Amino acid sequence: MRAKKVLAMILAGAICASVLTGCGINKGATAATMKDQTITMGMANFCCRFQQANIEDYYKSMMGAGQDTDIWSQDLYGNGTTMEDSVKDSVMEQLHEMYTLKAHMDDYKITVTADEKKSITEAAKKFIESNSSETLSEMTADQDTVEELLTLYTIQHKMKAAIEAEADTNVTDKEANERGYSMVTISTVSHQDADGNTVDYTDDEKAQLKETAGKMVDEIAGDAESLDTVAEKYGYEVKKDAYAADDSALDEDVKKTLDGLKAGEVSGLIETDNALYIVRLDSETDKEATEKNKETIIEQRKTDHYNEVLEKWQKKDNWKVKEKNIEKISFKNSLTQKDPNASTETEASTGAETSTEVSTQ
Repeated sequence: MRAKKVLAMILAGAICASVLTGCGINKGATAATMKDQTITMGMANFCCRFQQANIEDYYKSMMGAGQDTDIWSQDLYGNGTTMEDSVKDSVMEQLHEMYTLKAHMDDYKITVTADEKKSITEAAKKFIESNSSETLSEMTADQDTVEELLTLYTIQHKMKAAIEAEADTNVTDKEANERGYSMVTISTVSHQDADGNTVDYTDDEKAQLKETAGKMVDEIAGDAESLDTVAEKYGYEVKKDAYAADDSALDEDVKKTLDGLKAGEVSGLIETDNALYIVRLDSETDKEATEKNKETIIEQRKTDHYNEVLEKWQKKDNWKVKEKNIEKISFKNSLTQKDPNASTETEASTGAETSTEVSTQ
């Protein structure tokens, strides 16, 4: 019984993070089609509006009650697309993914058990009972739609695990090896003045920084262990970290220098366009970082394999979105989730004509 309750909670939480629907929508109209499958506007609208509620709640919590959170007409990502259209596109991609996985359940012998179906029905019933008729109408949410979405999440969870299990998880120490290093970084671009303002360095100041860095190198020469004390003497911090052979975060010149060092050796002054560096290789293998890198590599392999399988299937499924119908989904009416633990609810005004509360508990 405990496992069933946990499953229902997980599924409900997942839906709360990505699903809702709206008023004025023909629930039975077509939102998208693929081989042997039609996605209704009821499902598409429900998912879009639920995502709307989550995003609005996030911005309200960040900006504070009473602040304008009407973000939907804004191009927040600078890609020429409004936030509303970006969310719609994302939701349709998610639905495409889930229905693709559903279509290939037999390939991995995946089923939804009787107990899972019972938990799904109970969770959907609770969702319907917890929301007003006005809210459900706004979301185009009914028992069947919520159950279908919960079922899709269940299938997605099982299919993803089955597909990822095929990935190669054998990662050698050499592949994952991370070398430990210490580094002093001296920015030559800007600094903060006494008032906290960012001020660009003058050419004279840059020359002075380079002279200081040169003195540090001279003092460290022949005694790599003195890097920390010399850095402290001149007011700089020593960053300790680790890097892998394919690391792309380090400056290219810094990485090249580290690659040429042996454990216990310190570099000379490394000069780049934006900073001056002094580095020391502390170890050929940072065991903790290497183990974490193994996990990262394995997870990336799983993700890559999953995406490859999904992409292969989707190339052949003839997925088509009915854009004119999707345009009818509107975020004009605000949606906000209820806090079941709060005795008094305070909602942020978004300037929308209607504000609809959403309970997902």
